[in-house]
Order: sequence, then structure tokens, then C-alpha cells
Amino acid sequence: MERSGSAGLYPRGNLLPDMKPTPGRTQRVQEAPIVKLIADSNVPNDAVDLGQGVPFYGPPKEAILAATGALDKEFGFRYSADAGMASLREAIVEKLASENGAELDSGKNVMVTAGANQAFANTILCITRPGDHVLVLSPYYFNHVMAIRLAGCKPVIVDTDGDYQPLVERIGEKITKRARAIVLVSPNNPTGAVYSRDTIEEVGALCAENDLYLVSDETYEHFVYDDAEFVSALALDRGVQHTISLFSFSKSYGMSGYRIGYAVFPASIYDEMLKVQDTLTICAPSVLQVAAEAAIKLGAAYPKQFIPRIEKVRKIFIERLAHLASAETPITKGSYYFLLRLRTRKSDWGIAKRLIEKHGVITVPGVVFGARCPALRVAYANVDEGMAEKGISRIEKGLQEATSNSSLG
Repeated sequence: MERSGSAGLYPRGNLLPDMKPTPGRTQRVQEAPIVKLIADSNVPNDAVDLGQGVPFYGPPKEAILAATGALDKEFGFRYSADAGMASLREAIVEKLASENGAELDSGKNVMVTAGANQAFANTILCITRPGDHVLVLSPYYFNHVMAIRLAGCKPVIVDTDGDYQPLVERIGEKITKRARAIVLVSPNNPTGAVYSRDTIEEVGALCAENDLYLVSDETYEHFVYDDAEFVSALALDRGVQHTISLFSFSKSYGMSGYRIGYAVFPASIYDEMLKVQDTLTICAPSVLQVAAEAAIKLGAAYPKQFIPRIEKVRKIFIERLAHLASAETPITKGSYYFLLRLRTRKSDWGIAKRLIEKHGVITVPGVVFGARCPALRVAYANVDEGMAEKGISRIEKGLQEATSNSSLG
């Protein structure tokens, strides 16, 4: 009688050799860069984290209590509608009317997603075909480029000016017959740049003239400083004909681990967006949608109460970074990042790794954002004033060494 099990399938117990990996659609997608940097580095226990893009505060207590109360309720543990709970979408529409200047239909223009990254992936899969072009401004948010490539499309990189502002004429020159969308991020990650109403309006006009979508990532809408004004692209496209705006609860409401975001888009692509949503996640986690609804009803007042502390830390960064001989820092007025341009030709990845291991400060190298010269992104919303001073001192010392040490490559 034949023996059953693996011995019967593979004589003498010899297993088949490992399959040779074949190129898939992930081949042209970079590894998650921050995860790779940390994994490749020996991180000291006392490292100052200026790399992580999260605020210092957590979710509102109302959101926590709402989620806790929904855990054993059917609406909390069952699927919601694919596009999200009706009550949350209605709350989102109310918020968009009061804060973003947009009058929308909760049943046709809004979809709740598992974070703004999923909202972007849904969008690209919905509006493109493999081989299409998507215009992205550099320095760019790397997850956007990763999603574009994962969809089999080509990211067309358009450089910004010395202050990281869009050059509309340059964007126009990059539009091809294969172009399907232009991506804007304002306030910006990784640069902190805030785009003016005129700039967003001009890019929107380019999209209208060329039958393109304007994909506007507005994740950092509540984080603007000095005389900067946040302008939602939705307010400039009242009929929502070609604008797709993306939002997140991660930053404004301190809920990054809850993974709730939403997309706002023309009613004409609603059914197509649903196809992607149902394929990828069916719906965002129901119980966390309950938390998001409780949070959004608090309005902009919740994040704005924390802005003064962030501004104090920001001021320290501005004052201290201005004196760095080894870097130039354009002072931007949004999100909570600065992107330092290093006065060196050495690898910013190597410099960032050495800053972690030898000097105990975490930053993110500009190469992962497509920066044209060596650069470092520093995040300032996750530290207090004391940690900010310590972190910048460590950067200063590390950069002085890096720019003079010929062994760094």
C-alpha cells in the first residue's frame, strides 16, 4: 500500500527546489523606505525620532469611547456598506461644506477607505490603465509613486522650484497623450510647502483643458502656520468635474493606527471606485469608522488646540536649522516637515544611517522622495521642545562630521 503524506508525494523525502522568483508588478516598486532604513540600522535606545510623520497627540476621547461601545454591536463588527457607513459619509459631507467649501452628495461623491494611502491606490486603479502616465511633483510622497508603479503606470516626475513650489509651465510641458492625472500634495509631505490658491487653480485649469484628473492629497489640511492659507482643490472645482481629493484621520485626529481616510470624487466614477474598494478591502473597519464619525463631529477645533505646541517646536527648528553650515533649509509653512538640502555630494542614505547609529537621531533621506540633491526630511510634530533641541544638536554634529569625513560615501 502506498504511503500517504509528503513522503508519498516526494520520493525519499526530497522536496522540490525553491521556486525561482519571476518578475512581478512589485519589481519596479521600492521597498518601504523608512522600514528598510530602520531595519538596516542599529538604532540606539535613546535615539531622537525626527523621522516619523505623526503628531504627538492621540485620538479624541470621544472617538475611543465610541469605538469601545461599538465593539459588541452588530454595526461595529459586521461589514459596513462598501463606501462606508452612511452616517459617517454624511458627517464628512457636512465637514466638507463647512471647512472645504464643497457641496457634495454623501451617496455619490464620498468613499471611506483604510487610510489616505488606500484612497490614493483606489483612485489610481480606477482612473488609469497600465502604461498610463501620472504627473507627480518632486520631491514626492514615496507611497504615491509606489502605488502608481504597482498599478503598472509611469510616474512622470516634475521638479519644483527652490522653495518646493510647483512650476505650472513645467507641469504643462510634461503632459503627454498617455497622461491621466496630476497629483498635488498641499500642505506637502516631505517639504512642508503650501500651494497658493492661484497655483492650484492654474493646475486645475491644466487638468480641465487636457481632460485629466487633479488628484489632491489634503491629508495635512489643518497644519498651516504664519500667513499660510490652506486651499482645498474642491473649493475651486465646485461641480467636482475633474478633482479627486484625499483626506485622512491619521494626522488631524491622531488616529494613524486606526487606518481611516476618505476620497472625494466626481459622481461619474463612483461605480468604478466601488469595484476597487470591494476588491481590496470591501470596507474600512466598521468599528473604526464609528470612531472616525465621533472625531469628525468635533471639527477642526480638535487638531487646532495642539497647533500652538507644534508651532513652538517649529520655531526651534527654524532658528537652529538656519545656522547649519552643512545644509540649506527652505522655510515652508505647512504640514510638519522641513526638507534640508545638504551641502555635500555624499549619499544621503549613508548619512541618515550614520546619524542614527553614531549620533542617535532618526531622519529620512531625500533619495526616497526623489530629491535631486542629497537631503534629509525632519519631522517636528512628534517631539517636545527639549527633544527638538537635542535632536537638532545631534544632526548638527553628525552633518559636520559627514561633510568632512571622506570615508562616507
